[in-house]
Amino acid sequence: MKRTEDFIIEYIGDLFSSPFIGDDCAVIDNRIITKDIFIMGTHFPEELPLYYAGWRSFAGALSDIAAMGGKPEYFFIGIAGESGEVIKELVKGVSELARIYGVELAGGDTVFSMLAVLSFTIVGKAEKPIMRRGARPGDYVYVTGDLGGSRAGLELFLSGERATEKFIKPLPRIKEGIELVEKYNITSMIDISDGLLRDAERISRINGVSINLAGEAIPINQDAMYYCKERGLHPVVFSVNSGEEYELLFTSPDDIKEDYVTRIGEVGEGVGINLDNKPVSPEGFEHFREGK
Repeated sequence: MKRTEDFIIEYIGDLFSSPFIGDDCAVIDNRIITKDIFIMGTHFPEELPLYYAGWRSFAGALSDIAAMGGKPEYFFIGIAGESGEVIKELVKGVSELARIYGVELAGGDTVFSMLAVLSFTIVGKAEKPIMRRGARPGDYVYVTGDLGGSRAGLELFLSGERATEKFIKPLPRIKEGIELVEKYNITSMIDISDGLLRDAERISRINGVSINLAGEAIPINQDAMYYCKERGLHPVVFSVNSGEEYELLFTSPDDIKEDYVTRIGEVGEGVGINLDNKPVSPEGFEHFREGK
């Protein structure tokens, strides 16, 4: 078995013969349900203030609901830390974001752990859940917001500089996901948690299509643009491999005109990702990467 996250998930789904595995949420009856876990040292640096660790972690879980075009309603939390004070600080970030999106806590569990850990199960509702499967040749490829800000913020933080707002307090695209589904024919959608290229690769593979991106069309976050300029980095290459952006990557045959959406390419025949007509491979984050 290949030691990559996607293939491990596929193995588990096959082992249980589960019809629900493979999307950002499971669709069960008229509900969408997602499960996420976040661990200190893997998903957020040990030095990050715990308030922001809680916020960022819950944002990542909520983004799965956004990726289905849904509205979060209830959540369960599992939280671990080495003291009551650690758990209190983590929960403060979670609670503020829960108030912003109107999500109610329905239960959970707390345990002792030397590493801070947060686990979420979120229950939401979607009138028309959008799956990863559905992209077709001829569809346009779109993304919400801009890219690169999260990666720039992380690297700035680790170097002792002031982190970007997009890194410490990301806002999942709940409202935008619902609006897009209501107004347009969205054929597939995924949230950008592991980088544009890696998540585009997931859309490519599951649909048996190519995702053809135009570099000049990629919307670059201003903080990321400045960060790259100061360090001599290519802003497009930097930004398309920036994880935990929590923007929405989606396909549609419609000509979408929204101020928070940018058309960045088209869906084509074949399988793979092309950037400016050249095949590219993702460099974004992946759990269980080969050789790790």
